[in-house]
Amino acid sequence: MKKRHIFTLFTIFLLITGLVGSAIALPVSRPSVEAADAIVLADLNTGDIIFAQNEHNPIHPASTTKIMTALLAVEALERGDVNINDMVATSETALADMIEAGSAIGLEVGEEMTFEALLFASMLISANDATNVIAEHIAGSIDNFVQMMNDRARELGALNTTFRNPHGLTQDGHMTTAYDIFRISYFAVSLPRFADLYSMQERPFRATNERPAGIFTSTNRLTDPDADGYYPGASGVKTGFTQAAGMCLVSTATRDDISLLAVVMGVPTGIDGVNHFTETAALYDWAFENLTYTELLPATLEITRIPISLGDGRETIGLRPANAVNALVFEGMSLQDARQEVTLFYDDDNPLIAPVNQGDILGEITLHYGDRTFGPIPLVAAENVALSRTAYMRQELESTLGNIWVLVVIVVLVLLVLLYIVYAVNHAAKKRKKRRERMARK
Repeated sequence: MKKRHIFTLFTIFLLITGLVGSAIALPVSRPSVEAADAIVLADLNTGDIIFAQNEHNPIHPASTTKIMTALLAVEALERGDVNINDMVATSETALADMIEAGSAIGLEVGEEMTFEALLFASMLISANDATNVIAEHIAGSIDNFVQMMNDRARELGALNTTFRNPHGLTQDGHMTTAYDIFRISYFAVSLPRFADLYSMQERPFRATNERPAGIFTSTNRLTDPDADGYYPGASGVKTGFTQAAGMCLVSTATRDDISLLAVVMGVPTGIDGVNHFTETAALYDWAFENLTYTELLPATLEITRIPISLGDGRETIGLRPANAVNALVFEGMSLQDARQEVTLFYDDDNPLIAPVNQGDILGEITLHYGDRTFGPIPLVAAENVALSRTAYMRQELESTLGNIWVLVVIVVLVLLVLLYIVYAVNHAAKKRKKRRERMARK
């Protein structure tokens, strides 16, 4: 249904202060994280962002870059472009941009390793050399693969990201935002095959033509039961560190029915007892301790009623949400804690006219909880309203009579009828007169 006119209605409910226009008071304002440059914490079930900090600021991604590389690898596997058991040889170009301080497994030119092993090396221990080999195997060259990365980033809504390499080593122009990493990661973790890459703490690999068999072990201490910083319920996704980027971690965590995705970027080194793992754990603790799933907006709730013209026995029609809004919010919060922004697609200048079917979209509603926004959610007709034939005919008659040209035609027709009557009367009188004259002569 086309929006020809929009009318916006703001309704503010403030339970705590009771003052119009005051900020909504939340039980706990924010998690106790101070060191990270940028943060996104989201509900993994819905994609709703629960907490964010500097999420749109440009940052160096470090090895969180490899999330995109692994995503493209999984999609290439699903398409059948590559095979998990492909034996992939390391080229000279794959090792050309390696630096001594960068993480690597020490691949040699000509060394052959399975595509699967290369993926685990890239994701678990952040091997830059393995990542380049993956890129060349998929796209034929690293440049081609980087173009694929940037194209896919745009498709996923990561509009402020530019990749210059597949691994994340610092390079001019290789930048992203925490929000963009969230967009890429949120999609990636929804793919079962991608989840297999990061959910393991360690993965054995077969001997190659240059090295014996061994085991790749994850660098993520949140997921290691034997490590200081282990967080029960945490999984993956990718660690990262460079001097320019600081310490970075993308991870997920689940407790009961709550699943979260956290992006923590730019934690500086040298702060005693603080790192990307402790910052992430603080985020999770805050969310699990304070948030619960709540139906903020029932689908059965009548939000407002609007006038309807030509309705059969109805002068107004109710509007309800097209779907319920269930979200992770502070325990005890309800619809009355939200600012409701209602947009109606019809008003006096653009009236709603029957018939209307239940479910027709007539407006939309957006809920604002502090910094969080839900919607817009379509508002639909809560009932059927049939067309009144009597009212319709009356309107058509009034509309017709209200047309100046119709009135001109009617006046002309009336005048013509009157002229005809006058003519007919005169003609009849003349005939009678002639008849009398003839009778008189006889």
